Amino acid sequence: MKNIWHLFNIHPSTYFLILSFLFTGYIKNIILIYVIVLFHEFGHILIIKLLGYKIIRVDIYPSGGITRIDKKINTKLSHDILIASFGLVFQILLTFLFSLLASLSYIRSSTYEMFLTYNTTIFVFNLLPIIPLDGYQLLRCFWEFLFPYKKAFQISFVISIISVLLFITYHQILSLNNYLIVTFLIYKMVAEFKNFKYQKERFLLERYLNDFPYRTIRNEKKLDLALLKKDTYHYFKKDHTYISEKNILKKKYSTFV
Repeated sequence: MKNIWHLFNIHPSTYFLILSFLFTGYIKNIILIYVIVLFHEFGHILIIKLLGYKIIRVDIYPSGGITRIDKKINTKLSHDILIASFGLVFQILLTFLFSLLASLSYIRSSTYEMFLTYNTTIFVFNLLPIIPLDGYQLLRCFWEFLFPYKKAFQISFVISIISVLLFITYHQILSLNNYLIVTFLIYKMVAEFKNFKYQKERFLLERYLNDFPYRTIRNEKKLDLALLKKDTYHYFKKDHTYISEKNILKKKYSTFV
């Protein structure tokens, strides 16, 4: 965990939000908010390091942070779940820490109440099933456990659209911060949709080039690569025999690799 500060990249809009809080006298508010945000990201960083993946950078936005990881799409679903959930776990630990500090009178009760409000708000916000929040990542892991990779994305994306529309309706975008958050969420959703065709090809190419420790084996009655699931190795039925996904993918990529 040494020398990780160089990984942090603060988006210009975040500086704008911080300055707006400082100029209006809400210094304690903005400090508490970003203590929570940074502690949340440290949760992701810790589990990523423990699982042996490389961190590319940590982007800090007005709505929170995004820790970018150098890892394959076909990693274990259990790893994806741990990575998505550890930011939330660290927020729970931070609650216990602030509760201890308040009980020992190291911080005022008003500061503790303010922290609880912000921490709960950020916790619930991160649980929303909206791209790129942790709630969306956890929801997508759930669908990827049940369905093929492509279908899991489609279901998760539709839920994300519905959720962001409900978020906009509920909050009615009455503040500058809400404008920034909604703009950011819509931008990330559009980017995710555009990038999925590349992610899908990468998902397939990874399975051709690597031998992953798949959790289960599944036999499919028809030859369709769209049926491929994470954590599952597939055999496809063709002419009364079964062909492994590796052989199917070899025909697809052998002329390019």
